[in-house]
Amino acid sequence: MIETRKVQLTGGSTFIVSLPKPWVTDKELKPGDPVVLSIQSDGSIVVSPEREFEKKANVKEMDISKESPTSLIRSLIGTYMAGYSEIKLEAKGEIKPELRSAIMQFTRMVIGPEIIEESNSRVILKDLIDPSEFSQRKGLRRMYLIVKKMHQDAIKAFLENDEELAKDVISRDTDCDRLFWMITKHYNMVLTNPRLLESLKISKERSLSYMLVSRTMERIGDHAARIAENTLMLSDGFGEELKNGIKKESELALEIMEEASEAFFEENLDDANHSIDMRKKLDKINDELMKNIKEEHREDVAPLSYIIESISRTGSYASDISEISINYIMSS
Repeated sequence: MIETRKVQLTGGSTFIVSLPKPWVTDKELKPGDPVVLSIQSDGSIVVSPEREFEKKANVKEMDISKESPTSLIRSLIGTYMAGYSEIKLEAKGEIKPELRSAIMQFTRMVIGPEIIEESNSRVILKDLIDPSEFSQRKGLRRMYLIVKKMHQDAIKAFLENDEELAKDVISRDTDCDRLFWMITKHYNMVLTNPRLLESLKISKERSLSYMLVSRTMERIGDHAARIAENTLMLSDGFGEELKNGIKKESELALEIMEEASEAFFEENLDDANHSIDMRKKLDKINDELMKNIKEEHREDVAPLSYIIESISRTGSYASDISEISINYIMSS
């Protein structure tokens, strides 16, 4: 619903605008109650009752009596990503041991939440991370470094037939997930809390771009893990031609990702466009490799195909980062 109000002058120097009565009634405001005015980057002003921010310090209460450990972890991750800073878990009767284990597992899976209170039928989790101290930008920078190293090590594991390194790459995928969830959580927090938006000195549009790029980075991390998983399924011994071809494709995919990522952080339109143009060269190498393995490596064609496809997808997702950069730069 959109309503129009006229700006009025009172006392010779104070401008006032009346608030819609249905909104005041819905928010249970009374004369003298404070409201928060948050000036947005587009020049608009968001009006919110001050106590809304206490609510959006965001306490979520959950009855976990009928939850399974798996469904509880899914619910907790969803609640965390929604931006709640405190989660109160209660059960009718005593909380089952397997649910307590699931709660502990959740605290190890994410960044911030810790158990601050615990009893037979109740557990309270509190997010101890200050968004201003570990910002979306810092989280995304860290995520980029992790994903890049995962990809490099996955290819090294393939080239050197290093089983232990491949397993290590797979285990690192959880680090990507943790950072992606945290960056998404911060985005949802700034959506509902204009005061936080102001204190972080970030626009909703920029926060959204961090969240979108983190989702893409998480997918690149998944493909690095997939390369490592398929490496474990291969037989020994490949010719130098195939190894050099996969190494060449990997180096180009990483080059696209590096340029796209820096273009995003530095808001560089030329580099963003250039990284997208590099994609055609990657497609050509990918097609040649696929043809080679189908003709000469029939026994390992499935895992090799997955490895080559994952390298190609890495370059494709890197191009998506550039698309996000261009969209943000052109709209700001």
